[in-house]
Formats: sequence, structure tokens, C-alpha cells
Amino acid sequence: MSLRYKIIESKGLVYVVGADVVTFSALMSHIQALSKDPRYKAPMKKLVDYRNITGKELKTRELNLYAQAKAELKDVFREEKCAIVAPRDLDFGLCRVHAALVEASGIETGVFRDLDQALSWLGVEIDDDQLNSL
Repeated sequence: MSLRYKIIESKGLVYVVGADVVTFSALMSHIQALSKDPRYKAPMKKLVDYRNITGKELKTRELNLYAQAKAELKDVFREEKCAIVAPRDLDFGLCRVHAALVEASGIETGVFRDLDQALSWLGVEIDDDQLNSL
């Protein structure tokens, strides 16, 4: 599974792209790397693009552990607003579970089926060239 990200500093945005199958280890590696990235300056907005993933291999226990790990990093990710784009039904549902689990940590998370809706919710205007260069 591949999770890549780039920080678009001019927009205060982290753009994350998933490919293949999302796994617990990939999610954990991602938040650990992002939490240590000196370019991440809270509060930021995050756009997670799962339009091209082929599925998720996550157990309920792993969803809880991931939410717990993200909550432990709440000072790093303070006031983050995260939009997840997940058009497939199963992925959408799992992302909604994730959003509910991290709500208590103060990380506002919305789940959308459409990229434009996610960007609108984030309040970000961005052109395709900035997103496609990842």
C-alpha cells in the first residue's frame, strides 16, 4: 500500500494520495512521518484522496489503535480539518467510522464521495496541476 503526501504551504494543505490497499501499518507510518515533517505547521487542512485505492485491510481493533495514535498526536495536529474522499461504499463507511473515532481528539474530519465537495468543505481552491504533481 502506498500513502504519499505533499504539503502545499501556500494553501495550508496536506494532500495525501492512497493507492492499492490501505493497511494499518501504512496509516501508522503516514501519521508518524507527517508528525515529524518540519513543513507541517498546525493548524493545517488535510485532503485524503482514496479515489484510487482498491480496498482497506483494517480490523476494528486497528481502527481504534489508529484513532488512539492520532489522538496522542493531537498537539501536533491541533485544529486540523481533514477531508477524506472515498467514493466506494465500503471505504466510505470505514472512513466514517474513523471520523467518529477521532472526533474526541479535536480533529474535525469529513468524509465525501466527491473531490469538489471535499475541497469546498475545506474552503480550499486549488487547481488540478497542484494536485496532480504528487
